[in-house]
Amino acid sequence: MGLEKVVKDISDKTEAECREVSAKAAAEAAGIRQAAAADAQRTSAAELAKADQAISKMRQRELSSAKLDVKKSKLNAEKDVLGEVHAGFVRQLSALPREKKVDIIQKLIKLAKKDIPSGKIYTNAADVDLVKGSGYEPGGTIDCIGGILVTSGDGSVNLDYTFNSILEDVWSGHMKQVSDILFASR
Repeated sequence: MGLEKVVKDISDKTEAECREVSAKAAAEAAGIRQAAAADAQRTSAAELAKADQAISKMRQRELSSAKLDVKKSKLNAEKDVLGEVHAGFVRQLSALPREKKVDIIQKLIKLAKKDIPSGKIYTNAADVDLVKGSGYEPGGTIDCIGGILVTSGDGSVNLDYTFNSILEDVWSGHMKQVSDILFASR
């Protein structure tokens, strides 16, 4: 019976070693599963954070783009309003009553005489009769809404006192004030 006992001892020992190896393998597998689960959770959290950050950046870009579009639309609307106001001034100057035009043109001629005592005078076709007797030689007609253009005898000096020129000077010099009045709520 000694051999049976030796076989039984070997068998028991082998079974114990198998159980021990199996337990170690199960513990190692559980550790690997736990580590993999933790790693997967970290990776998932990191990817979720990246996605949240990307969404936040997209929202910020969309918001900035929308704000820029609103600003562009507002500026375009303000530009249109300023254009309408300017066109209104041009219409008003074009429709000045004759007495007012005579008075303004006489004042412009007097002002021009200070710098150019003799030379040629130009005006629009409708106002040619208003510059007769000005002391200047008639130079012809020009395309303007009113006013005069005076040139020295030798042509070296020009004084542009057309309503167009005067309006543009005033308009450019007072654009900020006009904008402030029209768009005070900015």
